Amino acid sequence: MYPGNKRKKLWREEKERLLKMTLEERRKEYLRGYVALKDIPMWMEEMRSKNESDGENAKEDVQGKRSLSEKVSLYRGDITLLEVDAIVNAGRWLNVVTA
Repeated sequence: MYPGNKRKKLWREEKERLLKMTLEERRKEYLRGYVALKDIPMWMEEMRSKNESDGENAKEDVQGKRSLSEKVSLYRGDITLLEVDAIVNAGRWLNVVTA
């Protein structure tokens, strides 16, 4: 067997092993801490807290941006600690993909 084929086989075996694990089992294998995606507030939550401190004037802004702001989270920190399936860097924007 060629070395490349052996690597493919090992990769497939590892993928299957990981897919069969529960989230708790996978977390036991992490080498360091992690940040669960559920712990990162959505943009809408950030906007609400900002609006509360700014007053009622920005309320219309929140309504107009609702659809996008309910899907996007803003995160500052070490992205390698995020518990996500993939991290894709597209220029200046970072896209996080979850299954």
